[in-house]
Amino acid sequence: MTLQQLEYVVALDTYRHFVTAADKCFVTQPTITIQVKKLEDEIGFSIFDKRKSPFQPTELGVMFIQKSKVILREVGDLKNMVTTELNNIDGVYRMGIIPTISPYLIPLISGSFSDKYPNAVLKIKEMQSDDIIAALQKKEIDLGILVTPLNEPSIREIKMYNEPFVFYGQNSDKLKNKSSITAGEIESIKNVWLLENGHCFRNQVLNICNNTDNNKSIKFQSGSIEALKKMVDNYGGYTLVPEMAISPKDAGCSIPFVEPKPIREVSMVTHHSFSKDILIEALRDEILEKIPADFIKNKNFMKINWR
Repeated sequence: MTLQQLEYVVALDTYRHFVTAADKCFVTQPTITIQVKKLEDEIGFSIFDKRKSPFQPTELGVMFIQKSKVILREVGDLKNMVTTELNNIDGVYRMGIIPTISPYLIPLISGSFSDKYPNAVLKIKEMQSDDIIAALQKKEIDLGILVTPLNEPSIREIKMYNEPFVFYGQNSDKLKNKSSITAGEIESIKNVWLLENGHCFRNQVLNICNNTDNNKSIKFQSGSIEALKKMVDNYGGYTLVPEMAISPKDAGCSIPFVEPKPIREVSMVTHHSFSKDILIEALRDEILEKIPADFIKNKNFMKINWR
């Protein structure tokens, strides 16, 4: 027994004519005849008495048709409810975001997003990448923002932009005159300041610098990118930072890499069961509107994986 068969039965009861009922259901007359006959065979009685003209429902058929109308009406109400819910952005949502993105992205979008969607509440928490993945899998959060690809079958990735890495060193005459820098040039500079273990950004920097944890020139000092910049300002050496972390107020010297620039791919991630695409689209649109246009358009880059 299918909903389609119930719709055919109700159409036949309404129009009392097979061809007309078939037209209203957008099927052929043989289709509606065959499907109603299959339904009658399944339930064990005739729904319509075809000996009369026009044909009439049987006694059991009248009860079956009445119940079919109730079922179809309830299904219609359910479809309307689901459609309304999926298209409604209102609600409270839990989001995790890695610390190397959060302080530069969230202030850009929080005010405007709240103004546009005052009834959509984002509860945002800074979390490491592995913690975001685990929380999504346990349904403890609804979505996350981190560096991809993850290669996690249970996680849906919605790519947003590519953010370039930038060299950050002490303000010196030598660096001031440089318009760009290569990964090979920075390998000769001592003292690379890195984030603490557990930050995916640390691994990305190591990949670019071709360094390992055993390199004596590497100093592990900090838990935030802003603190790394302060270490460079005060003690020399260098670090790599995401472009959005660069500020006109920085005391140090920031230099872009030559093409192809090393980048990190920033994406929104959800569990496959999360159905609020309207929220995902609204948040993604807001982010893409606020970030530098080059992050979206520039295709000449070298992607650095986060692991």
